[in-house]
Amino acid sequence: MSGIVGIWNLDGRPVEEGVLTGMSATLAHRGPDGEGLWMQGSAGLACRLLRVTPEATTETQPLVHVSGAVLVFDGRLDNREELLASLTASPSISPESPDPGLVLAAYEAFGERFPERLNGDFALGLLDPTRRRLLLARDALGIRPLYYSRICDTFLFASEIKALLAHPRVSPRPNDDVLAALLARVTAPDDQGLTFFEGVSSLPPAYMAILTPEGFVTRRYWDFDPTQRTRLRTFQEYAEAFRHYFEQAVRRRLRSAYPVAVSVSGGLDSSAIFCLAETLRRGAPEHYPPLLGISYTSNDGSPSDENAFIIEIERAYGVAIERVPMSVGFLDSSRETVRHVEVPFLDEQGNTTQTFLKTTRSLGARVLLTGHWGDQMLFDQAYLIDLFRRLAWGRAWAHLKEFGRWNTDVDPEYFRRRFFLDLVKYHVPDVLIPLLRRLQSHTATDRPDRPWYTEAFRNRIRRCASKQTPIGGPFATTHARSLYQEARSRHYVLWMEWNNKVGSMHRLEMAFPFLDRDLLSFLVGIPGEVQTWNGIPKALLRETMRGILPDAIVRRTSKGDFTQVVNEAMEQGYPQLVHSLRSDGMAIRLGYVKGEVIREELARLKDRIRGPDCSVTWSLSDLLGLELWLQVFFGDKATPTRAVL
Repeated sequence: MSGIVGIWNLDGRPVEEGVLTGMSATLAHRGPDGEGLWMQGSAGLACRLLRVTPEATTETQPLVHVSGAVLVFDGRLDNREELLASLTASPSISPESPDPGLVLAAYEAFGERFPERLNGDFALGLLDPTRRRLLLARDALGIRPLYYSRICDTFLFASEIKALLAHPRVSPRPNDDVLAALLARVTAPDDQGLTFFEGVSSLPPAYMAILTPEGFVTRRYWDFDPTQRTRLRTFQEYAEAFRHYFEQAVRRRLRSAYPVAVSVSGGLDSSAIFCLAETLRRGAPEHYPPLLGISYTSNDGSPSDENAFIIEIERAYGVAIERVPMSVGFLDSSRETVRHVEVPFLDEQGNTTQTFLKTTRSLGARVLLTGHWGDQMLFDQAYLIDLFRRLAWGRAWAHLKEFGRWNTDVDPEYFRRRFFLDLVKYHVPDVLIPLLRRLQSHTATDRPDRPWYTEAFRNRIRRCASKQTPIGGPFATTHARSLYQEARSRHYVLWMEWNNKVGSMHRLEMAFPFLDRDLLSFLVGIPGEVQTWNGIPKALLRETMRGILPDAIVRRTSKGDFTQVVNEAMEQGYPQLVHSLRSDGMAIRLGYVKGEVIREELARLKDRIRGPDCSVTWSLSDLLGLELWLQVFFGDKATPTRAVL
């Protein structure tokens, strides 16, 4: 993880060094290993460097090619061997070359189509003064953020929005449509790259952009093949293939010159990553760095206590997993966190998260692997629609019943209800989908726990909730369509960016094996019922991990429940929350919230926080996140009663 910045004055004005260094300074937390600047006339690039991989020990950025092309790069390449084989004509490239050197050589060899040759987690900016063009590219899943803005004849790009805001010409406003989409929980893909700031765009995952004095274009350079079908003869063959891709995904993220940490909750996904990584390390210790297991599970017998499963791993591998005590609360550093993540979103376990990341970095790690998105990518019940369409109704119903046996902490009715909703979703004509979403949004946004938003803003939320966004196709199966939509969901891209920026606060690179491009391509292509063999959620992962994971975890039928912890955090921070949402708060002044209503609701909801779920806490967290975001980024620029139409 590094921080990159670029300026190009298309009208020929020289770049001011003070402006470039000021933008770069906002990203100092992303790069403790030094700052590099490159300026030439009307263009300038900067990089705050964090060295992670063994090859990066000699890395310098910005990197200039003999042709004059110059690159800034934040990322990790996963297909180095493949690239090296295709770049034999480049005498300056060797197996020891840092990743940016391979990227720049790929540009020289393949021209503007070079991003098609890159696989990994990355964001880059490449300026070619000779051809008078700037190219931006972002990895296939959007793990690394990349933003840009154009103000008249000045084009800017950076790893974080705050770097763009540091430019004297940038004066953004809140983007009300994107704010409304967040509150409406819109999960549809978004190829427009909208952000919460008007005038600032995010380059969508798997996209590249080309800027010349004549124009600016973006295009997708890679995508999953939605028609792909991978069919093997037996379940065991599928398990062997999955093992190949999963092992490859973990191995790629262990490429580090420093210890690698794994967040281990005791759940199936994170435990599988740690145990497989430790197995790989023991098989070839000379090829892998030391491994650190870190857990923040409680140890009090509550529903969030997963310590028994952590102990199973420690016994099986003879290791000690670091424990980070959970701390109730999230408001201590909430304002600083919002400034870093740049979105109106709060982590209700923020105090624990910050302590966890601080501990990870103090132990010498620069990379943290997590099991995020394992739930979404390894257990999606949309495949039941494929069984339904093949008239395998009895098999679909048997799988539904089996779900309840393997998810003992979930009401079995939930799975049946979701199945019937999917039947409607995938069989109602497309022209009726907007109507159904409008009807659903009226119900969702009129909940009694969110009456504080003004009618104008509530109407905007409803419109966002009812929008239909095509997701491409055709798809070989409903299973493929559903996984594709998950992988391309704007909601999850925001979560990835959030994780990246939270990690960067502690100079940590966040990595997600279950979001490996090749692993996901395999999962999209296989039948959904293979992933959930005989109705057992994550059956493919469970089978693959036999003999590697402790049996108690392979057979686990529940997940840690943090409802109590989350609600306690909100209850503890309630006085501070009330103070932040005072009558002259930003959300009221700018027309998002009704002041007279919020005062009444805050008094009424205090006794409803400790409910059976987190719905009240989440609603209040959304409200506070909006208020803090407005205060942090617009507090000295706001005009009262801004219309939210």
